[in-house]
Amino acid sequence: MNLKNKIILITGASQGLGAMSAEYLSRLNASLILVSSSEKKLKLTLKNCKNKKKHSIYECDFQDIKNIKDLSKKIKENYSKLDVIMHFAGGGLGVKKSIPVYDEYIKVFQLNLFSVFELNRELLNLLKKSKKSTIFHVGSIAAKEAVGSVSYNASKSALNSYVRSLSKSLIKYNICVTGINPGGFEYRGNAMHRLKKNNLKAYKNFITKRMIINRMPNATELLPIITTLISENNIAYTGNMINCDFGEGNYY
Repeated sequence: MNLKNKIILITGASQGLGAMSAEYLSRLNASLILVSSSEKKLKLTLKNCKNKKKHSIYECDFQDIKNIKDLSKKIKENYSKLDVIMHFAGGGLGVKKSIPVYDEYIKVFQLNLFSVFELNRELLNLLKKSKKSTIFHVGSIAAKEAVGSVSYNASKSALNSYVRSLSKSLIKYNICVTGINPGGFEYRGNAMHRLKKNNLKAYKNFITKRMIINRMPNATELLPIITTLISENNIAYTGNMINCDFGEGNYY
């Protein structure tokens, strides 16, 4: 797969699946727009990428809608088209209450859902200028079963509905709207990596109770499905969030 002349925007590019995907896609000759709330961590991702001069980094805290508008303005000023938007930014943000308060719901939904809505809307015209473009989202098996916090589960479930609905509106522009619902996996800086570092007992217990493959998957094992979903021959997947949890989930 060669992504020469393809321009790909990646949110959450400073760690975890976003950083891994950025480093991999840079080796396929893509030009990357790397976005994260940490410029310092973005520079580390960029350091690990090939063809560094082809890529750009933008620091953006998605909790403030003004930041998203400012980011979108800069991208529209510097790029004439986009081929792929990849939404990796997300997380539970430490909200673990069974009954979160309003502000906690808003914080989690803003990162996992509302920022996605706004960025897709703001950059839609750049996607239309590509002959064949993709909006790729990262959900979670938490959308299928109650394994995460209430606020996180609800936001990822809503994301699945959004992807299906949006795909019907954008297919006329030859835009594929798709994504993945992964389970637990490990890569530099992600939730499982932090759990392993901070609470090895809990990490091992998670593997014992949840992972039928008896080990923690590595993020690199998700690369085949990710590259398939952003390829030019991906239209069969539009409207679908593909489950890829290594058999972890308890749902149909």
